[in-house]
Amino acid sequence: MKLLVPALPLALVALAACDKTATPPAPVAPASVPTNTAATQATANGGLALELRGPAEVEEGKSFDVECVVTGGGDAPVKYLWTYQGVQPRLVVAPNAGAKQTLAAPEWVQDVELVIAVKASAGEASVERELKVRLRADDDPPVAEISAPKACECGELVALVGQSHNERMQEITPRWSQLGDGPRVALDGADRLQAQFLAPEHDGPYSLEVELAVSDAGGGVGKATARIDVTCDPASVPLPKGSELELVASQGVENPLPRGAWVLSGSVELEPTGTGPVESFVRFGVEKTGAALKLVREGNTTQLSVVVLAKSPEGAWIQPEFNRVMPLGPFPSDVPLGFEFESDGREVKVRIGPAGAREQWQEMPFDIYLLLDRRPRHFAVDALGGTAKLGRLVLKS
Repeated sequence: MKLLVPALPLALVALAACDKTATPPAPVAPASVPTNTAATQATANGGLALELRGPAEVEEGKSFDVECVVTGGGDAPVKYLWTYQGVQPRLVVAPNAGAKQTLAAPEWVQDVELVIAVKASAGEASVERELKVRLRADDDPPVAEISAPKACECGELVALVGQSHNERMQEITPRWSQLGDGPRVALDGADRLQAQFLAPEHDGPYSLEVELAVSDAGGGVGKATARIDVTCDPASVPLPKGSELELVASQGVENPLPRGAWVLSGSVELEPTGTGPVESFVRFGVEKTGAALKLVREGNTTQLSVVVLAKSPEGAWIQPEFNRVMPLGPFPSDVPLGFEFESDGREVKVRIGPAGAREQWQEMPFDIYLLLDRRPRHFAVDALGGTAKLGRLVLKS
């Protein structure tokens, strides 16, 4: 695609005088560099003629010379006014450089014409001329960037986000790969800019190194790497397949959760201790953030919603301001609610319905997801204004 460079009005700059005592000979260009000459006729400009010389083309980043050759005008001193007729790419010219100056070809994303103008004045006579120099821009390879966590845990789902900066806006092809000798990972989305993997289980801490290579239609390839340190807490080892772990069904007790995928089943019944409503969070915590199924019983009905939680400086779990939720329900309060949480290591899917009537849950018109920034570390139930009677909680691998 050709980049059009609009002409700008001549800048208001100081004029420099240059004594013209004799007509200088035309410089001889090297044989390997094509010459480019723009000239005016002396008869049309009070006897003053201007020849503007320079290369026909130049590579980005290279230096090149432009030179004025003025004839006619007698012994009057010649003044030169240089301007660059463009905005992008930016070419720096010295307005009062005299008859000759050396310029640096700018870096740019594609081939373009550089238009250089000069006005020569001698006495009352003046003449103007433009010179067009073709700028040849290399097709530089795309630049790759990676956004990834610096650390994670065994069994954690790790998200890799790649970016590519391509100066010619060509279509790029990404490819993720693992480097080094650490435990091997299965990269999901290895041919997309966004990929993910589960950090493998291991006896102790280790490091992973991943590489993103992006290639463009011109054959250029850019690469970036990222290192991720992995810790493996022995207190949260995954359960053997097919096993069950019964959690403590007591309010305020935070049950540690294993790594990996699992399903947690149980039920909850809210009982008021006064005349007001009972509010309860069936929640998962991840350090200072969490997500929960919020239950509010008031009278004979219970409302449900999915909320995000934060830990206060005092260590209590609170619902932040502006945490907009969509209530689900109402449900009759005389029927305990059954729930099932299924986790893949980061995202927790919630299914709910009447306790003891699992076959009716498929009729629920919604699926609920609790999204956490890292794998859930603990499970608990909190209640305010009453008590939460928990049914049997079973964690299945």
